[in-house]
Amino acid sequence: MHTRTCGDFTRDRAGWVIVALNLLMAANSTIYFTRMLGAGVDGWLAMNSCAPSIFVFCLGYLLRQRPLMAVGVGLMFRYGTLGLYVFGWDGMNLIPQAGHVLMTLAVVYFVVRMVRLGCPGEIITAGLTALAMLYAEWQWDWFGRHPEVLQDLMDGTLTPELFR
Repeated sequence: MHTRTCGDFTRDRAGWVIVALNLLMAANSTIYFTRMLGAGVDGWLAMNSCAPSIFVFCLGYLLRQRPLMAVGVGLMFRYGTLGLYVFGWDGMNLIPQAGHVLMTLAVVYFVVRMVRLGCPGEIITAGLTALAMLYAEWQWDWFGRHPEVLQDLMDGTLTPELFR
């Protein structure tokens, strides 16, 4: 019985263009948050999840590491593709929206390449990463609405009365 294996990943012109454009957007947003706004690294990470996601994807591309690219794509789907529906389409929001479009192009590029190479595992990894991010967001939203539960959980003092 012959089992199909995932093909070798080679970098191509389209990939290089997508990586270059995404890195330019990531650099632009990083400079904006850290230098122009002076938000610091923690503020940058809190407000600009897109740039680290792009860096993970691009590092995977440069190293030809499909699993690392897959994690980056899952994050880019969460913050880039879904970001298209969160931000407005006017004024200063046009700049991050352009970045979200480029991130979405990277997601599509990756999925198409993995399908052509016969690499379903990488697509599953990307999907699970995106799903985990959505779960984490829901979780923090829930704890935001129930801060007393979070406090009792951290203190080790949860009781059934808290949920009645």
